[in-house]
Amino acid sequence: MEETKKFNNQIHRAGRITVFIVLVCFISLPIILSTIYGTSLNIGEVLQNALPIMLMFTVVGLSENLAYTPLIGPGALYIACVTGDLSNMKVPASKNAMELLNATAGTEKGNLISILAVSTCTVVTTGLAFLGMLFLAPIIEPIYNNVYINPAFANLLPAIFGALIVPTLFSNLKINLPIFILPIIIMLAFGSEFFSSNQGYILLFCAVIGAGFSYFAGKSGQVDLDAIAEAEKNMSAD
Repeated sequence: MEETKKFNNQIHRAGRITVFIVLVCFISLPIILSTIYGTSLNIGEVLQNALPIMLMFTVVGLSENLAYTPLIGPGALYIACVTGDLSNMKVPASKNAMELLNATAGTEKGNLISILAVSTCTVVTTGLAFLGMLFLAPIIEPIYNNVYINPAFANLLPAIFGALIVPTLFSNLKINLPIFILPIIIMLAFGSEFFSSNQGYILLFCAVIGAGFSYFAGKSGQVDLDAIAEAEKNMSAD
């Protein structure tokens, strides 16, 4: 237990330092470029244009951190937040790695596997993007823009999450099905455009509702949460 606590503290310390350094680099880049090229920054105009974007992505970022931390663990989340592309790459890679190795999210084994999976995903995707930029762009572009193949790329994310959601959904239908149906009802009621524009708020709302539903379902005896937790613990130990 002491070793686990020490490991988690080191993860949080390294993660906070890394995120701070990355934020400083992000903010410093336009200042450095403006200094090199002798251009001036209109801070008022920058803030005026950045404020709406900042407000939107603040909600999205908060929702993603609250929703994804239990799924992939804090260590993997720090890496994913710094390198980006959580939904498309990092979360599916983490979930798939844990399923292949029979690990449960939130356990020591699950968190460690998640860190390795997200780190590997980051190295592979960065390397492929770099090589593609140098050598493969002329080859890939005609394939990507082909009228028959391009729709497959447009539906890549639903295909990935569909494969990950189905086994999770059927692992416990009593808890997972109502939570799964809720965002579908919101999208059908308000439209896909509204859903896409407000997905950060919807994600936060559904996460709160899901946690509350699971809690009261366990309290009312409709679902034996202790048995589920014990089964997940045994799976992780195996």
